[in-house]
Amino acid sequence: MISLEIEDEVLKNLKVFFGKESGKINKLINKALSKATTYVRSQIKTRVKDDYEIYDKLVNDGLKTSKNGNEKSILAYTKRNAMSDFYVSLMTPGRSESKLLASVKKKNGTKEMKTLFWAYYKSNTSKLGLFIRNRERNHITKVKSPSMFQMSVKEVDEKIMNKANQIFNETLKKLMEKEMQNV
Repeated sequence: MISLEIEDEVLKNLKVFFGKESGKINKLINKALSKATTYVRSQIKTRVKDDYEIYDKLVNDGLKTSKNGNEKSILAYTKRNAMSDFYVSLMTPGRSESKLLASVKKKNGTKEMKTLFWAYYKSNTSKLGLFIRNRERNHITKVKSPSMFQMSVKEVDEKIMNKANQIFNETLKKLMEKEMQNV
């Protein structure tokens, strides 16, 4: 959870100039909060892209923002991604000379998956995916990887929090000065 604090100087100015008009204060705070949330979301996206071998579209779609009153949240999908969404050496079904190589995290490198293969699940041609054969010969399961939530949980650190707080306060100051000039 990220909580942002309004600097004392900005808070005094808000109370003095907009004391009776709480609607304007909420509007300014929401705009500043939106800018800080966008910054945090973009930082999470770049860090996930740097750490994982995942397509950009999945990262963009996997992180959403929601607004509830004066609170903004960054939501990440908890549904696990298919292994085919990450790096795989052979991206289409077919015979290959070597075993399939797959990589989820960039730092770990690629790993050879001996029992990994492409298949259409239950003869439905729209459900192409990577499957793995378990100990039982006739049983296959779809290979899954971490969800967007699991990939993004550890990405918010103190440096991002401080920068988001700084962006929040700077934006609030600018909006407040602009509003005072219009009065």
